[in-house]
Amino acid sequence: MATIVHGFTVSLATKVKQLGHFLQFLLLSLKMRLDWPSLIAQSLVFLPSVDLNSHTFIPECFFELPIRQFYLHWTTAVVPVLVVALLAHILDKFMKRKIGRARKEEERKLRWRCRGQVRRCAMTVFVLMFSPAAAMIIRAFACQYTLSTDVVLDHTDNIFLYDQQHTCSEMPFQIIQALSLLYLVLVVILLPLGLLFWILRLRKFNLLKQNLATQGWMYESYRRRFCVLEPVVMMRKVLSVLLTDLYPLQPLAQAGVNLTFSGVYLFVVVLGRPYRPAKWRVCGKVLPLDLHNIFEALATLCVCCLQVVPILKETDLYHEYMGISLVVVISCTLLLWVIMLAGMSKEVQLEEEMDCTEPVVPKPKKKREKFVFWHRNKVGEGVTAVELTARERALTTF
Repeated sequence: MATIVHGFTVSLATKVKQLGHFLQFLLLSLKMRLDWPSLIAQSLVFLPSVDLNSHTFIPECFFELPIRQFYLHWTTAVVPVLVVALLAHILDKFMKRKIGRARKEEERKLRWRCRGQVRRCAMTVFVLMFSPAAAMIIRAFACQYTLSTDVVLDHTDNIFLYDQQHTCSEMPFQIIQALSLLYLVLVVILLPLGLLFWILRLRKFNLLKQNLATQGWMYESYRRRFCVLEPVVMMRKVLSVLLTDLYPLQPLAQAGVNLTFSGVYLFVVVLGRPYRPAKWRVCGKVLPLDLHNIFEALATLCVCCLQVVPILKETDLYHEYMGISLVVVISCTLLLWVIMLAGMSKEVQLEEEMDCTEPVVPKPKKKREKFVFWHRNKVGEGVTAVELTARERALTTF
């Protein structure tokens, strides 16, 4: 009920993004080239639906598709991201016009809040769709000539590694690769770096709080010290895709590098507590719980435990009870998220009050005119006020 009244709040957006990060990192870990234990594979069989593309709806199970399966997966992963960005841009411009037409301050403030919720919602959807789109973009370059692998059956052509019945030399695949290269440069690489640079710029000039209404959708889920964590997590997903979706890498190498990244992130979460706190008020008292950071720590711990399994399998140290323990911990973490979502009405409002006015644009400073007392004006040149004041001061000093 509180969510319906207050709209898509910062707290709700944070919870949705945390759940998406958790499930997507579990899915990326499961893509390691390993014969996973049956208990873990069967318990996490729902994870491919997190991609929010054709892996979620599986249309090939209902009717015969006129296009190849990879083309369908690529289209349903990449195109929705662009559609969401376009619709959010159009809606943002429309709401900007409505704000300009508002006459009363309360109406203007309300429309600014609605505009902020639209931007927050668009950012949340983009973050959830970023990982599957990046995975399909990188997978488009998994060809024999690109990776120089010997696992293909036909060495006479540029075989696509994920479907060796198809070749990367055909025209439709070449178009897919050209579009993937453009998307890789603009969205997968430059966009997270651009967000990182812009947030650091706002922090340097102490504009994070002042621009919360207009640009808070980039960093409002985190504390000031960790305001750049969103693009960092996006880049971590790209690295994880590179490590798990490339065919030639060995499971031990994939698990070791991924586990290193996850361990460092867990260390940061436990010591730094990067998320803004979500605390409950029960019987008039605020419970000393930091639910967002507790959930993030448990979720990262589950990812670390899952990434340890390939190392244990390769060294023959894995036992069945380890898989049971892992499934129980993952289930408890998901249950904690459901409890957090159900208890949003008891959360203490710790969000900063949005400044619903236009961001103040600093005016450029005027260049100070340098006065030289012995400078003689040219013919037709008027004496400025600066010169008169400076001359009077100079004459009074004698």
